[in-house]
Amino acid sequence: MSRIPAPDRFETVAWVYSPSDLAILLSLFEHADIHVFGVGRCLAAVDPGLVTALGGIELRVHHEDGDEARALLASLDPAPFRARLPFGFWPLDLLLFLAIGLLGAPPPPRQLPTFVLGAAARPPT
Repeated sequence: MSRIPAPDRFETVAWVYSPSDLAILLSLFEHADIHVFGVGRCLAAVDPGLVTALGGIELRVHHEDGDEARALLASLDPAPFRARLPFGFWPLDLLLFLAIGLLGAPPPPRQLPTFVLGAAARPPT
């Protein structure tokens, strides 16, 4: 078996927990012509409630596009817009989420995406 370095190294640039954040980041990367791979994306499509438990959807780019992807993520607002809760009055919102939970549907994830902007994204050499 040869020890030639593999030309298909990928770097993690972000973890995303919300389907809307995922769609926005995927469209930004596509617009910038950066190919991205979402690890756990299919599982999140099947059961969105498990995204938080599994650590989010890991966005990975080719190591040659890593610097460009990190520059794109650094230009974004670190705390994206979050919609208000349905009623804006916490007892009613809590009652709504409990009713939804009793029906078996988990509440949508509301975590902020995590961007890896430094040397932590590079694999050890």
